[in-house]
Amino acid sequence: MNVQLTNRDVAQLITTWKVLFGNKLQSDNWDINTIKIWTVALNDLEITPEEFATAQRKSLTLEWPPTAPADFLKLGRVDPLLSYPDMYESYIAAAYHRWDDEGILYATAKKVGLSAMRELPEVKTYPQWQKHYPEVCKLHSQGLLAKPIQRQQIENRTASEPASEELANKTLENIRALLVGDKK
Repeated sequence: MNVQLTNRDVAQLITTWKVLFGNKLQSDNWDINTIKIWTVALNDLEITPEEFATAQRKSLTLEWPPTAPADFLKLGRVDPLLSYPDMYESYIAAAYHRWDDEGILYATAKKVGLSAMRELPEVKTYPQWQKHYPEVCKLHSQGLLAKPIQRQQIENRTASEPASEELANKTLENIRALLVGDKK
């Protein structure tokens, strides 16, 4: 469930800005209609309470208040891609089937097409990777990407013992005899 921002939250923010920024903030531009517009816009941008608090705190260090809701949101929202490995390095790892534990690379490769990743040149598959990798990272950051199932490996208890030196030498002699016999 998404927590909705209220007019009161935005009004408190603007009141703080009026005290902090003084003459830089013209009162007639920040009336009840502005508060309503900002509230609707920030809710449409799906701002979280944590993002609002971060943006509010960061806005206090600026010389001027943000003039648009999207600018305000940028102060509080961190791009989820910044916490993920480099896009090209991830592509190369997936191209060589070096999957990560979180399943991000595999999920992206599936969207591009596993056979395409295996058979087509980079010039064809990397643009697709660039399209899908941010989507998959966003899903992962929201907890909506299922982790891959870890398959347990079965121990081979019937593994044979290495051959003795005597058996190895006898086998080599037999091979040599067969090879010499072919030359005659």
